Amino acid sequence: MNAAKPKPKVVFEAVAKDFERRGEALRVLDPIDLVVREGEFVCLLGPSGCGKSTLLSIAGGFEPPTAGRVLIDGEPVSAPSPRRVFVFQEYGIFPWASVWDNVALGLRALSKEQQYERIQATIDLVGLTGFEKSYPMELSGGMKQRVGVARALAVAPDVIYMDEPFGALDSLTRLTMRAELIRIWQTRRPTILFVTHDVDESIQLADRVVVFSPRPGRIAGIVEVGLPHPRDLGSSRYGEIKNELYELLGVRHAI
Repeated sequence: MNAAKPKPKVVFEAVAKDFERRGEALRVLDPIDLVVREGEFVCLLGPSGCGKSTLLSIAGGFEPPTAGRVLIDGEPVSAPSPRRVFVFQEYGIFPWASVWDNVALGLRALSKEQQYERIQATIDLVGLTGFEKSYPMELSGGMKQRVGVARALAVAPDVIYMDEPFGALDSLTRLTMRAELIRIWQTRRPTILFVTHDVDESIQLADRVVVFSPRPGRIAGIVEVGLPHPRDLGSSRYGEIKNELYELLGVRHAI
C-alpha cells in the first residue's frame, strides 16, 4: 500500500500583486496557484525581477497580495508569525551580539534551561560548536550564514523562507552550505521555500522546482527532481532536468 502524501502546508490561491509606479499599477505577479506540501523543499527559480521574493514576502505576511490569498495549514496569512521565519542573502545577524546571543533572539519565552538546551542543540546542528562566544566579525561568510540558519531553526518553525541565502558566498562555500542545508532539512523536515536564480542550486536542493517567467511573474512550469541526496551532478538525469529548466526559462543550453 502506498504511503499517504504529506498534507498541504502552504497554499497559494490566485495570488497576484501590483505595485504603484509613477501613478500607474505595475503588475509584478500574475495569479499564482501553487500547493507546497508539509516537509517539502521547493525552489522558486526565475530571473531577477520576476516576483519570486515578492511572493515569499506575501507568504510570510509582510506584504498583502493585490488579489488572492495564501493559506498555511488552512488558515489565511494576514501577518508575520514566529512559526514562519526568513533567511536572507544579507546575513541578518546582529554584529554586536555573539553567536549564542544571535541564536537566542527568539527564545525569550522559554525557561533558561530550555533556552540553553535549544540554543546549544541548534548551534551543534549547524556545525558551529566551539564558536558560541564568537562575534560575526570573527566569522567567515559561510559561518555567518550558518548563524542565520541557526537563528531561524531555533524557534522550531513550521516553514522557512529562504531568499537567495547563499548568493553572496563564493562557489565552494555555496556548495558546502547547500550540502549542510540538506543535512539540516533531512534532520528537522521543515517546509522550505527557497528563492534562487541559479539552475544548479535548484536541482541540487529541491524536491520540486517552480519556474517563473519574467515580469509579470507566472508559473512557466514545475519540475519534479526525484533524485536522491546526495545528488550526482554528472548523472544523465541531472543533465536532463537541467536542460528542462533552461527550456522553461527560455534559454538555449547544451550540457
